[in-house]
Amino acid sequence: MIKALAEVTGYQNGWLALACQQQTSCGSCQSQSQCGTGIVSKALPGKVNHVKVRAPKALPVGTLVEIGLAEATLVRSALIVYLVPLVMLMVGALLGQFVFAELASGGEAGVIATSVGFGTLGVLIARYLAARVGTPEQQQPQLLRVMGEPVSELAVINAARQDSD
Repeated sequence: MIKALAEVTGYQNGWLALACQQQTSCGSCQSQSQCGTGIVSKALPGKVNHVKVRAPKALPVGTLVEIGLAEATLVRSALIVYLVPLVMLMVGALLGQFVFAELASGGEAGVIATSVGFGTLGVLIARYLAARVGTPEQQQPQLLRVMGEPVSELAVINAARQDSD
C-alpha cells in the first residue's frame, strides 16, 4: 500500500476533504545539490493534491491523517496507460510500413499517419480501460489512521512567510 500524510480541510456527508502534499523522488539521490531538477524542487513549493476519503466521523480541520492507496490498482493503471498506446503506435507503424505502403505505393507520410492514428486509438483505448481497472473502492484512497490533533498556527513556521533564526 502506498501511504501519505494529509491534512483535514473539511467534512461533509461521510467524506473527509484532505489536502496532501505531493511527494517527489527528488532529494533522495547523491547528486541532488548539483542536479538542476533538485535545485528547482527545493526552490519551488510542492504541489498540493485535494482528495476525499470516506470517514466514519468528522475530524477537526487541520488534523493529520494517514491515507493509503492499493499498489496493485496503481500498477495496473500505469501499465495500461503507458503500454497500450505504445503497442498500438508500433502496430500502426508496422501496418503502415508493410501493408499500406506497399498497397498504396506511398512513402513515409502514410506510415507516419497510420502510426499516429493507431497511437491515438491506443490513447482512447487506454483511457477506457484505465477507468475500469478496479472497483471504485480500490481506486479510492482509504483512511488508515488519525495521526493527531491540529497544530497551532503559532507553532508553525513557514519559510515562505518568515525567516528562522
